[in-house]
Amino acid sequence: MKVNIFYTTLSSSNLYKELANKLLEEKKIICVNIIKNIESFYKEDGLIKTTNESIMIIKTFLSKSKLEKLLMKHHPYDIPFIAKILIDDVNTAYKDWAEKNL
Repeated sequence: MKVNIFYTTLSSSNLYKELANKLLEEKKIICVNIIKNIESFYKEDGLIKTTNESIMIIKTFLSKSKLEKLLMKHHPYDIPFIAKILIDDVNTAYKDWAEKNL
């Protein structure tokens, strides 16, 4: 199996803990890394806005389409940013550990 890594953001509140736990409970993902307190700037309805967010990095064997469906089921945003981070490969020992613990 190939390990895939995805990137999404969500508000810096405890929502990221809730989402990480839901994804892990469904036994669909290997691991979630959270990078807290990111300041995001974006334009919406002609206005520049800013918000504090957290970055969620998700390690999984799921394809992008399957992860998107799973995230859309639980993500608090109406339109979350979901991107696959392209990687060549990960070490065999990690893949073995992940398969065993999924």
